[in-house]
Amino acid sequence: MENSEKEKQGFELLPISQEALGGQDTEEFYEVRRIWVKEEICWYYSVVDVVKLLTRSKNPGVYWSALKKRNRHDQGFTDILTQIKELPLRGKDGKLRGAEFVTREVMLRLVQNIPSERAEQVRRWLAQVGEEKLQEVEQQTQAEQLRDLYIRQGRTPEWADARIQNLLSRNALTDEWLARGAQQHLHFGLLTGTIHRGTFGITSDTHHHAVKKLPKSIKNARDHYTEEELGVLTLAELAARRMHEQNDSQGVPQLLQDAQAAGNFGGQVRQQFEALTGQPVVSSQNFLDQPKGRRKKKQLPLPEQETLFEATQEPDIDEK
Repeated sequence: MENSEKEKQGFELLPISQEALGGQDTEEFYEVRRIWVKEEICWYYSVVDVVKLLTRSKNPGVYWSALKKRNRHDQGFTDILTQIKELPLRGKDGKLRGAEFVTREVMLRLVQNIPSERAEQVRRWLAQVGEEKLQEVEQQTQAEQLRDLYIRQGRTPEWADARIQNLLSRNALTDEWLARGAQQHLHFGLLTGTIHRGTFGITSDTHHHAVKKLPKSIKNARDHYTEEELGVLTLAELAARRMHEQNDSQGVPQLLQDAQAAGNFGGQVRQQFEALTGQPVVSSQNFLDQPKGRRKKKQLPLPEQETLFEATQEPDIDEK
């Protein structure tokens, strides 16, 4: 089914791999419909689809109806039924009909009430697919909060979008560095400085303190970049990440080689942009003249692990 058709019907089809069900060698194929309820920030899963997955029934709707009747005096099962939400789904005939959906937590409880050799695999699968979306929503929520904060500080929506995209790119790049053998406190500064110097033609220390006149106490120098500076650097860091992936670079020497190539590419992009616009990309502009109450960046609530926007800040270094 095409994505546009899924959107018309109002649900997402979630295929279940045989590996998730225990790796049986069979041609059986299952899909579970789920709907994202934005107001509650959670997925709702089709009860009938999960019943079919657990029981292999050819008529899961009938099985589900019988199960409800059989357990109508069971208080625990009755509690589950009270948490069912009826959501509209468009059928093959184009008509909307109500279908029963429950949250992941309720579905996990429901699985315990249906005899099945697949129960444990289905519970594990439900836990996995739910967590992925929650992480995505958490990141999106932080992005929206940060964008609103930047705009309240007097930045333009275009600048806020460019800054957030730079944060995303930067965090994805540092994830690659960690996975490929670089250590944050030993190597991130060198790798970042290499890309920076290649892209802008000056070291980060010169850029931040000699050109932009930022005090040493500034922790997030990129919050003082222009939209042009952010755009060019984001593209250069994306190039570095793609090179790491394509070359399967491992260890600092290979990562540094990729960083040098990405910096050279960023420098070419900058020079072409300057030739096209007639204006230099490197700018003395900063945001130090904001009202005092707005200078300090608001800290978002942090979970136990690093969030999307805990961007690793590079030190101002002048590489030899």
